[in-house]
Amino acid sequence: MVLLETSDGRIIRVDFGLLERSAVIRDMCRVSQPDSGKEYAKDDDFILPLHGIRSNVLLKVMLWAEFHKDDEEPAWVQKVAPAPEEVELQTSDWDKEFLRDKIDSVYDLLEAADYLDIRWLFKLCAQKLALHSKRPMISSFKFWLYLQKMPSLVEFKGVATCCRDTA
Repeated sequence: MVLLETSDGRIIRVDFGLLERSAVIRDMCRVSQPDSGKEYAKDDDFILPLHGIRSNVLLKVMLWAEFHKDDEEPAWVQKVAPAPEEVELQTSDWDKEFLRDKIDSVYDLLEAADYLDIRWLFKLCAQKLALHSKRPMISSFKFWLYLQKMPSLVEFKGVATCCRDTA
């Protein structure tokens, strides 16, 4: 078990296997061990500070990870600029429903996935935000702001109509 301390001071106990998709968690577990050459001990409890994530967002990430714990990562996740149609066709109904939330909540998940280095969840959220910015009556200015905050979103620029002049 791993204890994760969030930015709002909550400590959440989680089975390491649940968050093994996160490169950050894997690396932190390796570094946290006294003998740095040894892998983490699955029976040991230790606290990892995740001060870039609030507990409510981390719990949503854990819910997503629990659902996908035995799933193989889709091929489009490794692509630099996956085709929007490919992502849409290979995204499960569960994921679509999971991201059917207020757009600010999706952005919080995107930031958490970026912070934890969970590429699959990051790209799902980025795709949702990019497609959301194309909807009529919705300004693309907000997506443009996201692009400014997170340079890793640049590959989704082509999906969205994200021109600063349209704001």
